[in-house]
Amino acid sequence: MEDRMLRKNELLEIREILLQMKKDILKTLAERIKSNDITSQREIGDIFDDADLEQTREFNLLLGTRERQKLDQIESALSRMEHGEYGFCEDCGENIPAGRLKAMPFATLCVKCKSERESVEGPTTLYIEEKG
Repeated sequence: MEDRMLRKNELLEIREILLQMKKDILKTLAERIKSNDITSQREIGDIFDDADLEQTREFNLLLGTRERQKLDQIESALSRMEHGEYGFCEDCGENIPAGRLKAMPFATLCVKCKSERESVEGPTTLYIEEKG
């Protein structure tokens, strides 16, 4: 079983994954803000267009919230890396396998503890990983 501490090269690889995820989220949010600025400057259309626009804005706000939550998780993972606390399960203290961290780089629980927590609390959403 892969239950060892992360090697330095694995840690650097995961750090790059996290930084790329952060860059992608910030780019998406910047594009969304620019798009909302452009649509808010248009002339007032008919009531149906305005309703569609409002629905689109609400959807974008929801996605923005999920992206902000994911961004917070990424920032937390990067901070744990800087402080030498990355890669350890917050419940049992054991090493989180490198494969899990490469797939879910902001994970804070090993698979066993994650499963135990989900059996009690229910599954978490995609990006609201292991908050509790």
